[in-house]
Amino acid sequence: MTNNTIKLFKDIAENSVASFKNVGELNLRTFETLAAKQVELVQKATDAAVKQQAIFTESKDIDAAVSAQSDLAKSYTESFTNSVTEIADVLKGAQEELVSFAEVNFAEAKSSTEKVAAEVKATTEKVVAKVKANAEKVVADAKAYAA
Repeated sequence: MTNNTIKLFKDIAENSVASFKNVGELNLRTFETLAAKQVELVQKATDAAVKQQAIFTESKDIDAAVSAQSDLAKSYTESFTNSVTEIADVLKGAQEELVSFAEVNFAEAKSSTEKVAAEVKATTEKVVAKVKANAEKVVADAKAYAA
């Protein structure tokens, strides 16, 4: 193999490692964000449960308790809906980044493959030319020896 071919394979390997590292970092960021959202959701659910307990223990009027519980349910539902929307946005952002990585990496892979193919073709042509020249020399030497 020529130095150019070795360099191409080295570049391909380095690009592959960098790509895996980028995807790993994206996965880690996404996981950390989703884990934080999960903790946030559990905290909101716990807060809602504490507030509901307070409504039942502090209310002396059933109408006030029902009204307070309705307000709490509405507030919790809005908060939960916002959290789900934020989670969907996080996942969509991760998907967009992965698609972008894939597009860039496929373009780089295609370019690298084309370079390797060209290098292999050039190397093969050189080897064939040397073999042909050596074969012609052997034939000429054989003719000279036979004569």
